[in-house]
Amino acid sequence: FIKIAKEKLSFIQIKPEKAKIEDLLTVHTKEYVDKLQEASKIPYLGFLDDGDTVHYPGIFDDILLVLGSSLTAIKYSSYLDRIYIPLGGFHHALPNKAMGFCPINDVAITALKLYEKGERVAIVDVDAHHGNGLQQILYDKPILKINIFAYDGHFFPGTGKMDEIGEREGRYYNINIPLPLGSGDDVFEASLEILDLLESFDPTYIIAVVGVDGHRDDQLKSLNLTTNSYNLLGLKLRRFKKKIIAYGGGGYGQMSALSMVNFLEGLMGKIVSYEEPTSSKKEILFDIKNKISRFKGLSYLFS
Repeated sequence: FIKIAKEKLSFIQIKPEKAKIEDLLTVHTKEYVDKLQEASKIPYLGFLDDGDTVHYPGIFDDILLVLGSSLTAIKYSSYLDRIYIPLGGFHHALPNKAMGFCPINDVAITALKLYEKGERVAIVDVDAHHGNGLQQILYDKPILKINIFAYDGHFFPGTGKMDEIGEREGRYYNINIPLPLGSGDDVFEASLEILDLLESFDPTYIIAVVGVDGHRDDQLKSLNLTTNSYNLLGLKLRRFKKKIIAYGGGGYGQMSALSMVNFLEGLMGKIVSYEEPTSSKKEILFDIKNKISRFKGLSYLFS
C-alpha cells in the first residue's frame, strides 16, 4: 500500500502514540481487556474467538498502538482535515469478545471519544461485511451510522436488517443498506445516495470505514465492485467539507492496495479510473433505489 501511495499521492506520515488501557475501557469490559493482556503473554499462536481472530506473543502492545493511531488522529484533526489509518477499522469486535479478525473496536472508541467531546459524529461504513459490533455498541447513541454491505442472510456476520434503526436516543440513527451478493459498481453508486443525509445531519466529523473487500477480485467473494467505487466514495465524502478520519478496514486481494489508494485519490478530488466499471441486473438496481427511498424522510428529522 505505502509503495503505491507514494507513487500516486502527496501526504505526510504521522507516528502514532500508544493508547492507554483506560482508552480500551471506553468500550470494552475490564474482563475482556484482562483476557487480551493474558493472551499476549502466551508464547504461541491461538485464537481469541471461534477461530478467525488470532492472538500472538505481544499482541497487546500492538493493540495499544493500533488504537493509538485513532487517538493520534483525533489529536491531529484539530488542524488536519483528512486523516487515513490503513490498519484499523475493526468494526466487528464486541465489548466482551473479539470477532471477525477484530480484537478491539477502534472505530466505536474513536466515535465515542469525539461524541463525549461534544462533536457531532457520523460514521460511513462500506466494508463488505456488516459492522455488527459498531452497531451494537452505538445502537442507543445519537451518532449517525450508515452501513452499506453485502447481505444474503448468511454472509458473515449475517446481521444488518433494515428495521434495525437504533433505540432510545439513537433511534433513527442506525441505517443499514444491504446489497445483494454480486452487486456491481452501479448498485454501489446508487447506494451512496444515502449519503445525502449527511447534508441535513451536518456532522463535525465523518468517520469512514473503507473496507475494500467488496472488490470483485477479493478472496472473500461478496460484491462485484471495482476500484471505481472507492474513488467515487472518496469524491462523495470530500464534497461535504468535514473533518474525516478514514480507516482501511477489510481487503484480502491483489487489488486491495490500489483500491485503498483510489479512495484516497477521490478524497483529494482526483477522478481516476483503473478498471472498467461493472453493472448489475436492473431489478437489483431498482431494489436498492427503493431501499434508499425508505430513509429519505430522515433529512427532516436531522435538520
